[in-house]
Amino acid sequence: MNSDRMELADLVHSVSRGLRRSWMADLAPFGISPHQWRALHVIATHDGDPPRQRDVAAMLRIAPRSAAEVIAQLESEGLIVRAEDPMDGRAMLLAATAEGRELERRIWAVRAQRGEEYFSTLDAEDREQLKRLLDSLLEAHPGTGEAWRIPPRRP
Repeated sequence: MNSDRMELADLVHSVSRGLRRSWMADLAPFGISPHQWRALHVIATHDGDPPRQRDVAAMLRIAPRSAAEVIAQLESEGLIVRAEDPMDGRAMLLAATAEGRELERRIWAVRAQRGEEYFSTLDAEDREQLKRLLDSLLEAHPGTGEAWRIPPRRP
């Protein structure tokens, strides 16, 4: 591999690790893990009918068993509730509680602030170009990064 490409890969990896570390530190006061927050975010901001456990697993691109563990943790904390699906008695629908929606909103605000701070050294044009380039890489290499891509929050 060309050393320029290796250096670029190392730079992207370093930026990603730095963001992840700061993100984990930001989550600590809320008592929630990154996996729990991603699941809560998907459930709290899901458009349409309440999602099922398998829908959450698919959206997060994780095994249903892993989703079950995270969902059970969120339920035990009172952040989500399960209800039997009236169309399929074997399936459970998931919905965020008022407390869960409020926590998701507060954490999203912290996440947005962290992004603003981190990327503030770039001007608007550079940020847009970086976003375009990273989107191009994700499209060119399906399966390598979209599992970590958090759906945008809609008001």
